[in-house]
Amino acid sequence: MKHDEIEEVNKVVDLFYPDEESRNRLKKRRAELADRPDDYVKNLELEKAADLICRQYQYKLIRMFEEMCDDIEVIRYRQNILKDFIAIPKLAVTVRQIINVMVENDRGNIYQLSEPDSFSMLSEAIRAFNAYVECVEIMHSFYTEHKGEIKSEGIKRLFDYFEKGYTDEDYIRMKKNLEELEKALKDRIRSVTVAINLNENLVPVSAGIIDYSDQKYILKPSLIDKILYRGAKFPEKTVDNLHKKYRNDDDLTADELLVNTVDETLFKELDDFTRKLVKKLAKVMADYQKLGIKDIFSINYQLEFYIGAVSLIESVEAKGLKMCCPTVLPKEERRADIKGLFDLIYYQEASLYNIRNKDSKKEVVTNDITFDDDAGFYILTGANNGGKTTFVRGMGICQVLAQAGFFVPAESCEISAVDYIYTHFPKEEELGINASRFTTEIKEFKTISDTITNHSLLLMNESIQSTTPVECVEIAAKLVKIFCMLGVRGIFATHLTDIAFKVMKLNTDPAMRTKAESIVVTVGDNGERRYKIEKAMPSDNVYAGEVFEKFGIKEDDIIRRAAQMKY
Repeated sequence: MKHDEIEEVNKVVDLFYPDEESRNRLKKRRAELADRPDDYVKNLELEKAADLICRQYQYKLIRMFEEMCDDIEVIRYRQNILKDFIAIPKLAVTVRQIINVMVENDRGNIYQLSEPDSFSMLSEAIRAFNAYVECVEIMHSFYTEHKGEIKSEGIKRLFDYFEKGYTDEDYIRMKKNLEELEKALKDRIRSVTVAINLNENLVPVSAGIIDYSDQKYILKPSLIDKILYRGAKFPEKTVDNLHKKYRNDDDLTADELLVNTVDETLFKELDDFTRKLVKKLAKVMADYQKLGIKDIFSINYQLEFYIGAVSLIESVEAKGLKMCCPTVLPKEERRADIKGLFDLIYYQEASLYNIRNKDSKKEVVTNDITFDDDAGFYILTGANNGGKTTFVRGMGICQVLAQAGFFVPAESCEISAVDYIYTHFPKEEELGINASRFTTEIKEFKTISDTITNHSLLLMNESIQSTTPVECVEIAAKLVKIFCMLGVRGIFATHLTDIAFKVMKLNTDPAMRTKAESIVVTVGDNGERRYKIEKAMPSDNVYAGEVFEKFGIKEDDIIRRAAQMKY
């Protein structure tokens, strides 16, 4: 095989990036984004989302999320691989088992091989290499059967990697040498005759091999046996089985130590024969090392992501919800059309709650949202605990998963890539009038405005509440105007309903590159939370009632206490 052909066979199979150039480009992009506010990972609870896909490699998945990949080719490369895993159920099971066996066999067996000094060690080496051969053969058989079903470039490359190995001269030679080694070991020696010299006290003083045979040793009848069994078949007496056990010598019994000693001694005594076997094994090892098996280690964790994604999709759909493969549009289109969107974090919380509680159930409610020229920045108002935060978080997770190349929690989804996600989610304990906190918030928005673009997504949750309500409305409206002038898309969830009325008036300003829109979470006549979101202006009386509810002042409680007082 030529050197350049060896390089091609040994090239790492990558299930995340179609080529090295795209990998390096996104690595560079992640580094460039490092100086921007990274609180979207915490605010969107992306660690929990990563856990749902692959807890074992959560940190690696977070790094992928932080790329904010806007390369449509890379996104589709990953999507198509995931589609293959979904369409061919046996694919995930087969590939995962084979890769696991190959990795563990190499690390636990082949990697630790040294020059054998006993037949047992030689047999273990043969078993290890046979395991590798079996893996290659299984992958070849699977590809032969399912080749027509595989659509993605990534999975084709994976099997192409194994197919090149299957037809590789080094593999063919290794397989042949392995077969010859196994045959030589099996056919040349099946039994050994050992002579032991004893002294006058019948104590062994010396021993040596006097003959070996390719047949098992059977105890032959003595003269007395022949007389006793005359006319009948002599019952063959076989030598009892001995089992070598590899453990620390301190843990071995006397019999086991004897077996070890006999095995090693026999190996040394048959020096002419075993030297040939060891040389043959060395050739097998040399050919194995040329095949570049260690290159396959790098996709072990990548497989876990795809298999975890498939498992999550199946789990979601088993509960009557949908996850879909999004159509990711170039960031220049600046639009999105999502149907049946839901929040994965709330989905997990509801699932656990429903398992633990039989009497009451939590329902996951889906919603629709569209970003286009008519509506690109939403002011979301409505009842407290009505699902505003959940909706905002769900939108953010959808954007992240879409750009990572995974399916998204929605029935259908067309979505433009964004260059970054900015979030502003003040903590509950930070809310309320506080001059220093207000100054901090303004500084935080200054940092955001310095780098945010018309291709960015901004998600705000109860921002600007550190001063009086009137001032909050004024400042918030100014901020929304600034971001809409820049052409930013986003959602601002707030209980300050006046912001919606003030912002909607801005749409007449020709400087606004993004149009604002008001959406509300709906509530039933009796105050029941429906968690559905629709385009509408907020009710005039919502704000006062929300303030009372927010701070725990309830009219029914006051009436009850007043009735108990004496006058």
